[in-house]
Amino acid sequence: MKFIFNIVVRSSVQPDIYQDIKNLENDILRIEDNIIEFLNMKYDEGIKKSLHLLESDLKYLSILANGAPIDRNEDRKIMDFLRTHYDHLQKLSVPA
Repeated sequence: MKFIFNIVVRSSVQPDIYQDIKNLENDILRIEDNIIEFLNMKYDEGIKKSLHLLESDLKYLSILANGAPIDRNEDRKIMDFLRTHYDHLQKLSVPA
């Protein structure tokens, strides 16, 4: 009985987790594009807000991915994505 319950719970939760992960990845890409635009426009307030949002989304994605019942290949893709975009976050700077 416990085995059947675990299968039902995993199958009902997994699609939502995958969708949340994909949504966060898309949001992170969008935020990075916004930061680049704000840097070109020298819009400091937008840069600061976007950097904060980017950091927050990266942390949330990390937490979500670490607790998600995903396979090793998917996990590796997400960790590579996180590593790449944390690196982008570190390289982006707020103008003085």
